[in-house]
Amino acid sequence: MKDLYFIDGYNIIFAWDELKQLARESLEHSRERLQSLLASYGKAKGIEIVVVFDAMHTDDDGKIQHIGADCTVLFTDKDETADSRIEKLVYTCRNRQRTIYVATSDGPEQFQVLGSGACRLSARELADDVRRVREEAKRYHVGNGGVADGSNRNEVVYRVRDRDVLKKLEELRRSK
Repeated sequence: MKDLYFIDGYNIIFAWDELKQLARESLEHSRERLQSLLASYGKAKGIEIVVVFDAMHTDDDGKIQHIGADCTVLFTDKDETADSRIEKLVYTCRNRQRTIYVATSDGPEQFQVLGSGACRLSARELADDVRRVREEAKRYHVGNGGVADGSNRNEVVYRVRDRDVLKKLEELRRSK
C-alpha cells in the first residue's frame, strides 16, 4: 500500500519563498502551483497525497478535488481548520498498514500527529524532497533521450516563439 502524505496547504505556501511570493499576487495561483508540484511529486515518488486548505474564514462548504488517481485537494468546512481536519484524517487512517506523513511547520500540529502515529515532515524537508525528486526526474528524462530545456515536450510555451503571443496566452490563462 502506498505511503500517505497529508499536506497543510497554506502552511506550505507561506513557508516556501516561491509560493509565498506568488501568493502576494494571487493566492489562487499559488494554490494551483502547489497542487501541480505535489501531484507531480506524488506521481514520481509513488505516494498518495492529500492537500488540505482552510476554509475557516469563508462561508463556503468544504469541497474535494481529485488531481489524477493519487492526489486529492480538500477544502475544509467553513468552521474547520486544516489542522483539525488533518488530525481527524490521520486518526481514521492510522491502522491501515501504511506509513502516514504530515507536512507542516506548525509545531503544535506536529506534536499532535506524532501522538497519533504519523511521521512529521517540515515544510523545508518537503521542499528539499520535491526539489530532489524533480531533479532526478529531469536527469532521467534527459538520460532517456529527452532535452533538458523541455523543447521536446508538447506544450505551447516550447512551440510559440513570439513573446507577445506568449504574454497574451499567459494573461488568458490567469484570467479565470
